[in-house]
Amino acid sequence: MIEKVGYFLGKLAKSEDGLEGLKRGFEKFFGELKEFQDFDFSAELKGKLVTKSRCPIYKHFSIWCEKYCLEFAKGFAKAYGVYKVKRVERQPNRDHCVFEFEI
Repeated sequence: MIEKVGYFLGKLAKSEDGLEGLKRGFEKFFGELKEFQDFDFSAELKGKLVTKSRCPIYKHFSIWCEKYCLEFAKGFAKAYGVYKVKRVERQPNRDHCVFEFEI
């Protein structure tokens, strides 16, 4: 179910397919969260897309991070034709959450 929600929201933010489109989609989606001062997001495309964020959700709803965040990211990426998704680092064990996306 969470993957489908991610897919739906990915489609809403979509302007093009592939990793470049996914990067822009995440930037558009997370750009809406600028009002939350404790949220940071960055994305870098060098062969694969690497996203890095400092997200306040784990402080208030830790089950999201444990069970749903990766599924959401997979669904969002699927909307762009990106199927390889891996979480490399996760808060609160690290300073940021880091994901890698590949075609």
